Amino acid sequence: MAATAGLELSTLPAARATPPGERVEAVTVRRGDLVVDFRDNAQSPALLSGIQSLRNLRHAANFDAYDPDGRGSSAGLNFEHIISGRSDEANRFSPRHGPYACYHVPDSDTVTLVRLADDSPWKMASTMRYTVVAPHYVDFEFRCIPQDAARFGPRGYGIFFWANYMNQVSDVALNFRGVARPGESESWIAATAPPGHPDYIGGGTYRHVDAPALEYDENHNFKLNVWSYDQPRYARPFYYGRADHDMALTLMFDRGYTDVDEIRFSLFKFKVNDEQRKPAWDFQYVIHQVAAGREYGFRGRLAWTRFVSPTECRREYDAWAACLNAPQKTSQ
Repeated sequence: MAATAGLELSTLPAARATPPGERVEAVTVRRGDLVVDFRDNAQSPALLSGIQSLRNLRHAANFDAYDPDGRGSSAGLNFEHIISGRSDEANRFSPRHGPYACYHVPDSDTVTLVRLADDSPWKMASTMRYTVVAPHYVDFEFRCIPQDAARFGPRGYGIFFWANYMNQVSDVALNFRGVARPGESESWIAATAPPGHPDYIGGGTYRHVDAPALEYDENHNFKLNVWSYDQPRYARPFYYGRADHDMALTLMFDRGYTDVDEIRFSLFKFKVNDEQRKPAWDFQYVIHQVAAGREYGFRGRLAWTRFVSPTECRREYDAWAACLNAPQKTSQ
């Protein structure tokens, strides 16, 4: 299947630039049906950066999409890890430590988080921009510029991981359009991250139909976020999950697999048991061969609204994808 078109990113400031607006520790944006609380890294990892709370006032005003129980458990679109193909102390939680400044233009819909290369053990400058869009969307864009490609070791790739720690859900599965086995027709897949892989710990990752598995060193210290299922695989870069109160979280991306980068879907079930159903509906952005000084990035959209049907979730993705620019040009 053809790779999904990327989106031209040239209209936004470079990842090395300071965005407009005031520097704030936390800010609330209200637009359409949504009330969204954002924050920086000032109190991380006790209070996590990104989205702290996400509510839809029309359909479930008192229900936070993200797990509100306990400090450090409420997190959405939270930049959680940068991971290489070899063992490294910085493979775990490095974006949650150190400065990650938040900027907001008063009365605007947009919040930007900025990480300077000198504040990252990976020497990675990055920005994460969130824009709340009526009636029930959060658009997001990640951009990064690595300063030291050698930091990622001989395998050369970098995994960038975002967490969505969900509140109670009605169904743990990630639902996406994909193929269950090679040669089968595309259909809806309800992916539940079952055990079976030797490096399985509480969940796993799904990759695009064209994407090969990532190889990693035997002594890797964070294998659970590097391996992926051989099957099933996704065909279109979006997924949805069903939450309590008849709500649905849909995440969609501007690319699936290209020669430069890819998106992968992750499901972890550390807080799924007889007493609770609070999965992590996560995703990964993978740069196949990190090059110093080159800018990388992707765009996505989160929808938080009443669940209607799988067809409606796909319609949301198709409508957004139709608005994307021409395929992104790749330059070496």
